[in-house]
Amino acid sequence: MSRLLDQLNDCQKAAVEQTEGPLLVVAGAGSGKTRVLTHRLAYIIDQQKAKPWEILAVTFTNRGAGEMKERIEGLLGFDISRMWVSTFHSFCARFLRMEATHIDYPTSFTILDNADSKSLIKRCLKDLGVAGSQFTPDSVLRKISSAKNRLYTAERFASEANGYYDERVAQVFTLYESKLRASAAFDFDDLLGRAVMLLNAHDDVRENWKRRFKYILVDEYQDTNHAQYGLLKALVGPDKNICVVGDEDQSIYGWRGADISNILNFENDFPGAKVIKLEQNYRSTQTILDAASAVIKNNISRKDKTLWTEHDGGEKITVALVESQGDEADWVIQKILERRNGGALKEMVILYRTNAQSRTFEEVLRRENIPYQIIGGVSFYQRKEIKDIIAYLKLVSNHRDEAAFIRIINFPKRALGQTSLERLTAYANQTGKSLFEAASEADTIGTIGSRAQNGLKKFAEMIAGFKQDSETLPIDRLIEKIIDETGLNQALVDDDPVTGEARVENIDEFSAAATDFFHTNPDPTLDNFLAEITLYTDLDNYQETDDKLTLMTLHNAKGLEFDNVFITGLEDGLFPLARAFDEPSELEEERRLLYVGATRARKVLTLTAAHYRYRFGGSESVPSRFLKEIPPDLIEKIDKRSYRYEFGPTRTPAGRQSKPAKPSRPDGVYYEYEDGEGMKPGNIVLHAKFGQGRVLKVEGYGEEMRLDVDFASVGPKKLIAKYAKLTVISE
Repeated sequence: MSRLLDQLNDCQKAAVEQTEGPLLVVAGAGSGKTRVLTHRLAYIIDQQKAKPWEILAVTFTNRGAGEMKERIEGLLGFDISRMWVSTFHSFCARFLRMEATHIDYPTSFTILDNADSKSLIKRCLKDLGVAGSQFTPDSVLRKISSAKNRLYTAERFASEANGYYDERVAQVFTLYESKLRASAAFDFDDLLGRAVMLLNAHDDVRENWKRRFKYILVDEYQDTNHAQYGLLKALVGPDKNICVVGDEDQSIYGWRGADISNILNFENDFPGAKVIKLEQNYRSTQTILDAASAVIKNNISRKDKTLWTEHDGGEKITVALVESQGDEADWVIQKILERRNGGALKEMVILYRTNAQSRTFEEVLRRENIPYQIIGGVSFYQRKEIKDIIAYLKLVSNHRDEAAFIRIINFPKRALGQTSLERLTAYANQTGKSLFEAASEADTIGTIGSRAQNGLKKFAEMIAGFKQDSETLPIDRLIEKIIDETGLNQALVDDDPVTGEARVENIDEFSAAATDFFHTNPDPTLDNFLAEITLYTDLDNYQETDDKLTLMTLHNAKGLEFDNVFITGLEDGLFPLARAFDEPSELEEERRLLYVGATRARKVLTLTAAHYRYRFGGSESVPSRFLKEIPPDLIEKIDKRSYRYEFGPTRTPAGRQSKPAKPSRPDGVYYEYEDGEGMKPGNIVLHAKFGQGRVLKVEGYGEEMRLDVDFASVGPKKLIAKYAKLTVISE
């Protein structure tokens, strides 16, 4: 016990020893929250307050769950494979494997990843004849996902549909759910939603699981959504032994349903809850902490905390203002090359707000022959050849999986024409059978030609044979047999000789992953393997040991840390995004995102902004309003622009005060120019009182013209062009 506690500071020790009743640990960035979680789990077991399998610990990433397991085993010195340490989705998948029959689902259900869900939505849109730019598979799936995260059924969504768009989405939602059930499949959101609904609907199941866990621990509680909150409420036992660890200042997933009120209202949800704050930072310099704290204190929805460190001082925050996004990439990469002499590439990261920003950096990195990795690109498990072999495994596991059947029925090619497949689908729909069942009976379907009948029948017999093999063969051997009997590798080479060999290598890597799973997982079944790889995220593939420069979005950087951090694109409209200007809660989340990015840095933090960035049809950019929130004495500013758009006092490289550009329009013409060209979004304008700003929106014309203008000094303003007397500085 002393060995466990001696490694902790006083606040961490208090959080570990406070085992009984509800506890909220407010863990500031870099304050050792993972250490607290793992030591608390080990302490509970060491003190014999619970057996390992009587504890549930949930987090958000496989990477985080794996790290937690390793640390606990290191502290205790024995295997804890029976402990429930996993992501929310993995826990729910495991729970549903045990309890799905209560909602008339087989325990061998399929889990659809996002790409599979999108394909199914696309088929639903086609079946219903729903078309138009507003009904894209992505937009409809987002709407349905949002509803599911609020625990809405298709029926409830339809009953509350408001307007034409929602009514059409409700039709798609209903058909989508019908197809999921027919395929015995759940999508990602169902794993949470169906688990919560099952627990709430079946008292005996809920009480059994309440008794199962004596202690519940939750990491990153600020990122929980309504469904995850409902899951935890349903599982907490009568002793209310729930400990949640989080930081509302790092709540950055509101756009996908995370509800910051869950952590802010924890004491109301669990009366008598104790609150312990972890404020000592073990990661960053005091300068970085002071800068990040100065920004985040402008948020209202937060609990007050003061981060401090024993590492005083540190380099000032570099704010580099450059001419264009190309100049930004050149300047950042040059700084990385300079700093590379003093540190490894793996200790440096380039962060950006949107994935599209990576392109200019990649061009320079390739030109300079600098090794790098991008987190957030196409995941290994999303590559076509991997999706194909996974589809075979899914159909072997669950013959009703329609998406898997459609994907592989003609790959490798089996001389099955589109007409034959359409007639097979029609027969399945008429008889209420699955596509696999229909294929098994293909020789009785008179509308299908004899050649196609034979091909379908052989395919069904092959899959049925693999099903029998799966009951005796290890997963890797089963995969090898599928590859051999289908001729999958040869088909990949024949399909594209140039890329085929690389795709075969990917299949080999997939087989190696299956072998590793078989030897390391305590229950290496096919269903468990499919669940694990379906819930895999690209961040889980991040390799800290590779000496490569890392590029990723700020959202993906959560939980990581580097010596040198470059946060790029700090311009209004990009970071923060323009949509946040009129929505205080979204602006606060954008500010939290900068806070998260800044506190990834151990030693050096660099922020960049470009004056010219081509995006959304615009060009001129304004330095982010967040830059003004950092105290000037913490900043070393480098200005390489030929044009000055101020966020504070700026001097030219030669030390002379910059002068504003001369107006490019005649005096006295403010709202409708003599050449007939009106004010446009993207224009940089000058106002007598508010100074320089960027036009965001234009409505009407002539004397009725109204403008939304974002000013560097005061933020967004709504103006009537006739009276505002704006002068256009730049188009």
